[in-house]
Amino acid sequence: MTVDVSTDFLRLAAMVSASFLGCAPALVGQWLWPTPNKAFAEARPYEDFVQPTVSGLTVSALFGCSRSDGRQFHEGLDLKPIERDGRGEAADPIFSVLPGIVVHASPKAGASSYGRYLVIEHRGQRPALVSLYAHLLSIDPSARVGAGVGGGQVVAVMGRSAGGYSIPRDRAHLHFEVGVYLSQRFQQWYDGRGFGSPNEHGWFNGMNIVGLDFLDFAERLRAKQVRDVGEYIARQPVALTVFVRSAFEPDFVRRYPELVDGGAAAVDRAAGWEIDFTWYGFPKEWRRVSSYEASRRPADKYAIVFHDAALLERYPCQSMVRTRGGRPALGPRAQDALDILFTGG
Repeated sequence: MTVDVSTDFLRLAAMVSASFLGCAPALVGQWLWPTPNKAFAEARPYEDFVQPTVSGLTVSALFGCSRSDGRQFHEGLDLKPIERDGRGEAADPIFSVLPGIVVHASPKAGASSYGRYLVIEHRGQRPALVSLYAHLLSIDPSARVGAGVGGGQVVAVMGRSAGGYSIPRDRAHLHFEVGVYLSQRFQQWYDGRGFGSPNEHGWFNGMNIVGLDFLDFAERLRAKQVRDVGEYIARQPVALTVFVRSAFEPDFVRRYPELVDGGAAAVDRAAGWEIDFTWYGFPKEWRRVSSYEASRRPADKYAIVFHDAALLERYPCQSMVRTRGGRPALGPRAQDALDILFTGG
């Protein structure tokens, strides 16, 4: 798809400002829905607000092992448009779901499979989170890196931009994620992998972002089953626990102290770490391991302490654990996450 971004943005800006500004549907507290579609806020069926793939299956728009008969992981939520322009192109404004700071804006469609995308960091949450908005037609000029944005502020226009493949007009959508990023040393890890193409997205390359199931979180928040995202993360079941033999302190620990037992500060330096992961690879809880405890652990850099085989078998698309010689071993998803987290250590 070839789109004149500046022309299209100007063409839509007046309509967006007049019709939608400040109209992001409310969830609970500060949380807002990222599009003007009120279907979720009105508790209507998923079909009223999600955009399936060519399969037509509603589940294909959702987070999880939702594609290719459960073999393919989808880390976001795909939301369909409710407004189209005279050419049939999606015209929905995209809202920031929380107050935050723009930390990445990628205006070049072909630079990522996300197409044009935007990342906003929400430091007022505990833990701090990033929200990601992808396949955009255009990014609002006000959403420049370093700029503060309000909750409900228009930051983009929905589209169908993508890199390396084409999204048909009738399946234009917003790919939306909420999560954390793993490491500020991501570039060092990326360079060491020899991917053959440059990383144009710094820390906010999709490989460095681990998302949560936003729809599940929003449903539980609405039902008052959780009070905030910190409680939601705490209640996620542990699928894998890994011991890491390293005194190195990843920047993740300082950035997300709420996920570390005892917080970021520690009296004694750790000789290792024990990390709990969800089935989808979110490092939900960290515990320091003392020198004495580490001396009683396996000599390997990474060692599986626990894995929930039944839970992991339900979600094979992430390959968190594989069986080798009849014994559990780290799968590629867990291996990459740990290597990124401990790059430089």
